[in-house]
Amino acid sequence: MNSRREDNNNSSRIKFSRKALLLRRIYKILIACWRFVYPLMLVIGCLYLILPSVVVILASVSETSYVTFPPQGISLKWYGNFFTREGFVKSFGLSAGLALGVALLAVILSVVISILVGRRARGMQSWAVTLAYLPLLLPTIVYGPALLLWMSRFNILDKFWSTMLTLGSAHLILALPFALQSIIVGYDRLDPAYEEAAIVMGARPPTVFRFITLPLLMSTIVAGATFSFLISFDEPVVALFFTRVDFITLPVRIFQYLRYKPDPTIAAIATIITIISMILVVVADRLVGLGKLMGLHR
Repeated sequence: MNSRREDNNNSSRIKFSRKALLLRRIYKILIACWRFVYPLMLVIGCLYLILPSVVVILASVSETSYVTFPPQGISLKWYGNFFTREGFVKSFGLSAGLALGVALLAVILSVVISILVGRRARGMQSWAVTLAYLPLLLPTIVYGPALLLWMSRFNILDKFWSTMLTLGSAHLILALPFALQSIIVGYDRLDPAYEEAAIVMGARPPTVFRFITLPLLMSTIVAGATFSFLISFDEPVVALFFTRVDFITLPVRIFQYLRYKPDPTIAAIATIITIISMILVVVADRLVGLGKLMGLHR
């Protein structure tokens, strides 16, 4: 009996060791495949994101009066068409001015909120960021007409500046979460010993904020302002509902132009916007880091 039990135990151990060996081999094969597949996926993903921009850039220098790829000839006349058309220049200035105002207000509000809740309980920080992100849950295709119908009740959209303030407020709601995320993370990482030392030396709170807190937060402020600017500058959906004869932002102008005359001028404008966006994102990454900006690490 004992010998039979020992034989059964030995056979079960042999079967278990065989299964463990098989699983180990399968695991090694999967690891080897993943080491090959992971870089391949990265390359494919990068190409998927980069190639459309490359196609647009090359199409913008084509000599033909229609968008084609590969380009037939090399010409920069479509860039000149953008800078010489009064409508495009006005829309570019309007979008840039609107985006600058939104970025400034977003930064000011974010700094105030960060100082109020930045060093309090973690729950307050989470609540502040969550409340700021709530408007993003509403699709802009719903947010735009809803805001238009609401503001039309007060009859304030019949003037240029009232329309600009309304659209600026809408863009501010959309851009505030990204500026707040950047600045509240930067303020949380700020060593309070610097402010405490200034207070001990007799500095008043406004002086501490001006000469200590604000300079230390400048990198995150620039990063938050950069993303707020880009969000407002590139926003087409809400702006479409507030379009007037004398109030057309650049994304809406591009849409209107593309419907009736799809020449490479649109590709030239897209190239200019892409270059501006890349420069601003690189500046934000150098100042604060995209990972810290999005709250991925501290």
